[in-house]
Amino acid sequence: MARRTRFLSWLLACGLTLVACGGDDDTSDPGVIGGDAINGDIFITAAGPLCAQHEMGGNCVQPTSSSTDELALHKAMTDPDPKSPVINFDISGYIVESPLTKGGQGSIDMSYSAYGLARRHVQAGRNSFIVDGRRYGNGRHLGETDFYYTREQGGRAGFTFNLEMGHNPAWHFAFGEGEGESRKGGTAWYAQLGLLTDQTDAPRTRKVTYVGAYYSLSGTAKSLDHGSDILNIGVTYEAELDLQTGSLSGVSIDYTDPKKQRHTRLKLPDLTFKHSRLYGLSKTQRIDVEIEGAVDDLRGEGPLPDTPRVQHEFTIEELEGEILGKQASLIHLVGAGPKGVFQVMLYRKELFELMDDPVINYPLTPAKP
Repeated sequence: MARRTRFLSWLLACGLTLVACGGDDDTSDPGVIGGDAINGDIFITAAGPLCAQHEMGGNCVQPTSSSTDELALHKAMTDPDPKSPVINFDISGYIVESPLTKGGQGSIDMSYSAYGLARRHVQAGRNSFIVDGRRYGNGRHLGETDFYYTREQGGRAGFTFNLEMGHNPAWHFAFGEGEGESRKGGTAWYAQLGLLTDQTDAPRTRKVTYVGAYYSLSGTAKSLDHGSDILNIGVTYEAELDLQTGSLSGVSIDYTDPKKQRHTRLKLPDLTFKHSRLYGLSKTQRIDVEIEGAVDDLRGEGPLPDTPRVQHEFTIEELEGEILGKQASLIHLVGAGPKGVFQVMLYRKELFELMDDPVINYPLTPAKP
């Protein structure tokens, strides 16, 4: 469990502190176009004010970016009042199956036996969550950012939100479910929960430039002399979303992390969005990933001369993605195959440049005309 918790914290590291960015519609700028020139299918139809519409069963319809702001949504979901609203979400996340096995000398080891991707129905509200019918209540929190919920049948859910972001439009939430966790292990599901960018709130420029990070996780958690065979790696790159075609530019990555001494190689293709979600053949792209390098050494922060090195080759067979936040401030991608997963978090470039250490490993070159 500790390793899984550490990885969830690592994966959420891209939730960095940002400040607000403007979204003015200045038609004097030659790069700005009228809303009627933008393909209307790129962004989802606005859902209206938060909880102004209800679905069968009485829950609120999934809100979009013009429905509310993230702080108000956070307060609505964590309000313990039994009369407060319950809000429906339909979101995708990656799966890690991790049964427990007997190790040497009577020890119990956790292994990552399989990876995958799943879309789940989440009902959030009254400081509890229902995920595909599984209810998590008894909400507890660490500070103001991390909330944890438990289930009588075993397992728990975690909900993370960074309240220090103030009025920044790139807020988002991270959600994880430990389904069926027990002494035999379980299946963990990690996702991003947010407000889909809608047509009312969409940018009015022809293109939007993003910078963010690719993260991957692979391996079986097999025990080695000074760690396990798990490898994770992060690489920043620049991308461009065309608001007339819905196409997000891809990138070829061939990168070695100088600190962790890990090399990763893959090609992210151009992807197409419709109704603020990844669309069509983009969801079935096969992406081959190669990773090689030193494992996380339990004896220290960096690799040592005798730190074990491993090599992973895995294929991403399923992709999901969403455009989130006001003015399309965030693009989230998640991919999975039987032997590994990856996640991409892309922020609008003007937001990324305000971060503490805005390094871009792969700039957008050549820029598209």
